[in-house]
Amino acid sequence: MEEAPGAEEGPASRAAAKKRSREDRDAAGASIPPSGLDAWAEEATANRGGAGAASSGGGDQSPPGGDAAPASHVKFGDANGGGRDANGRQRQCFRYGNYHRYYGYRVGESLEDHRIAHLKREWFHGKRCVDVGCNEGLVSLSIAVSFGSTTMLGIDIDQWLVKKAREKLRRMRRAAAKAAARLERESEEAARAAADASAREADASAGGTLRSHPATRVAAADAAARETTDDGGSPRLADSGPSLGGVTFRAGNILDETFEPGSVDAFLCLSVTKWIQLNWGDAGLKKMFKQIYDALSPGGVFIVEPQPWKSYKRAFRKQKMPEETRAHFRGIELRPAFFAEHLRAVVGFSSVQAIRSADLHVADEFDRNLLLCVK
Repeated sequence: MEEAPGAEEGPASRAAAKKRSREDRDAAGASIPPSGLDAWAEEATANRGGAGAASSGGGDQSPPGGDAAPASHVKFGDANGGGRDANGRQRQCFRYGNYHRYYGYRVGESLEDHRIAHLKREWFHGKRCVDVGCNEGLVSLSIAVSFGSTTMLGIDIDQWLVKKAREKLRRMRRAAAKAAARLERESEEAARAAADASAREADASAGGTLRSHPATRVAAADAAARETTDDGGSPRLADSGPSLGGVTFRAGNILDETFEPGSVDAFLCLSVTKWIQLNWGDAGLKKMFKQIYDALSPGGVFIVEPQPWKSYKRAFRKQKMPEETRAHFRGIELRPAFFAEHLRAVVGFSSVQAIRSADLHVADEFDRNLLLCVK
């Protein structure tokens, strides 16, 4: 989950490329209609005196000691990576890419993940969905609110991240209930005001004879209610209660999960494949691809965001990784450039196409391919 590496070029060229990529990312984010995802952050801010949005809106990939609880799935000893700092304290090793403030540096302050702009409603609306490596749940919740999934299961190997995702879900559900109640009150008030205005207009046109006629007020109220409820413009957050009710988060290893054949309509796997290969080798990645294919319903979609090959080495430069991950790295044969062909020819997807092409020359932006695989 670290940034994509940059090509060897001059500082001016790199700066210009970074600026273009940032502008493109911001433009993509601006095209996403507000989903209400900031509701949980606003509530947290109110409850904690302004510090609530920090876990998703800011911070580094590796928070200082004590700022985030370690994941129960991650072992911290010299043999398991991490190393020790200058004071001899054990560093956290995010060997699975389970950074505790990942969205703080991937998304920034907007809370809207720019990758959502490349997804289509038809892939998720009314569908059974699974988000593999969901982290704190931002993408899972965004899809549920924006596209109206029937169910959304977020799976992450880090129990602490799953706990944070569940907290966000609870806040979103409360915010959605408040938004729905507010919308209902506003609709009722608008209907009453419109009914009164219609009654006055009808009364005036009839010379005052209809002022107190019950049928006039009932008909006007019905017409006003239709105008306020059938315009299709109600806020998505107010309508998202059922979709949020279908969201669950679970701690677990995707390789240990069991899905019934045809039980899932859409899988997401964003910036996870590298960590599967480093921890379980090519065999682990191939197993995941196969189990996802088998679990998908006919016509189901698998959206995968591979990290570029050059970024694999960065995992070892940023932290002390366990020796077994180095052995897996040395044995990798299925590189990201070959994923599409493998998914088509070996796994069996009927089509694999890029829905977003990456600019791998940008060193500090998350500018990666998105592949759409259709069963």
